[in-house]
Amino acid sequence: MTVEVALAHLVMSMGVGSNMSNSAALELISSISGQLFVLVALSLILSVGLSGGAMVAFQGLTLSNAASPYQSLLSGIKKFFPLLLGNLLHSLAYGIGFILLVFPGFYLYARLGLFPLYIMFSNKGALDSLGESWQATDEFGNKLFVLTSAFMGIQIIFGLVGSIAGLDSGLGFLVIATLLKYAATMPLFYLFFSLHQSLEKTN
Repeated sequence: MTVEVALAHLVMSMGVGSNMSNSAALELISSISGQLFVLVALSLILSVGLSGGAMVAFQGLTLSNAASPYQSLLSGIKKFFPLLLGNLLHSLAYGIGFILLVFPGFYLYARLGLFPLYIMFSNKGALDSLGESWQATDEFGNKLFVLTSAFMGIQIIFGLVGSIAGLDSGLGFLVIATLLKYAATMPLFYLFFSLHQSLEKTN
């Protein structure tokens, strides 16, 4: 969360606008390119690792054999590349859904949301994991859609309100928005984990 807030604040503090010439914008970006690269790389590695590490943490808690947060995150980072590809394809799918009518985006996010579990626990590739998630959630698609819409809708509404009120460029807003993002995302991760566990028990 700290890295994401720092990255967002750095980008916003650059003040690149439509009234700025391309050469001036490039000069401004080049002056902080080192900081920008480090923060982008850290944000990518940690966010991708989190999608798998959270599942390892949930499994450890369920089995009363909990790993430390760092061990869990490291487990996710070790599978960085399949998780990265899975996250990119997942984002592309629900991104297209959002462009269509928003709600298809929520539906696709929900139906494909189990992919980190198949990558972490079944050693499947990104495409296979997305396919497994789609098949596994066929019976629960509508329920997942409603819950996903609720959790993600909170983030979107907060962002829209902040944008309308002109607060979205402030550091305080960035901190609250990031906290809200994870407060909504982690229950969704646990929802996907719980569904995967129940499906594994019935198979």
